[in-house]
Amino acid sequence: MPPKRSATSPAMSPSVAKKKRKSLTLEVKLDIIHRHEKGEKTINSIACHHGLTPSTVFTIFKSADSIKKAGETISSLQAKRTT
Repeated sequence: MPPKRSATSPAMSPSVAKKKRKSLTLEVKLDIIHRHEKGEKTINSIACHHGLTPSTVFTIFKSADSIKKAGETISSLQAKRTT
């Protein structure tokens, strides 16, 4: 019985470019959350504004509490610094 996939399938080909993951800054995540809280109409409009997919924006909404905590921690650390 022959194998189900050939060794040179398109998924294993080196010519197929793998999509790079983008790292979002805390400021971008907080901006997305604030836009949603202010009542911006749709997830798609927020996603288009930042050049993201709607699923990414929805994931940020789901973890909004932890992102806000991180933002508060960062801002309190910056307030304590003196130069």
